[in-house]
Amino acid sequence: MKPKLKNASCSKSSGQTYRFYDGIHPLKTKKGDTYPQAFKQARFVLKKKPIKIGWSPLGKNKYQYNVVAIANDDFKSWHNTYLFCLKKNKPVILLDQSKKSGVVVVKQVNDATLIKGFKKAYQK
Repeated sequence: MKPKLKNASCSKSSGQTYRFYDGIHPLKTKKGDTYPQAFKQARFVLKKKPIKIGWSPLGKNKYQYNVVAIANDDFKSWHNTYLFCLKKNKPVILLDQSKKSGVVVVKQVNDATLIKGFKKAYQK
């Protein structure tokens, strides 16, 4: 099932506006990584351990983290790239704020509102 995420579901009250990967036009981050190509070109690390992650718009279990949606916002000196994933069919949100190309260090998002919206998008 494909998510019904909207730009508003990722926007914070601080006026951040996120662009979503539309499946056609790549998303380029401030540091230079381009999604979804980054999944094949960079090494992804979570809690200092490499992870297997990839673009899987239907959420099929091809990877450890199956990315079903990508949202990015670039700021003056950094970027927030949210990777909406399914891990063993459970919604997980990872955040890329990496500053160097080649290795993408992500962390798991603990924002209750964002997680609730993502879970709601995947309820059957």
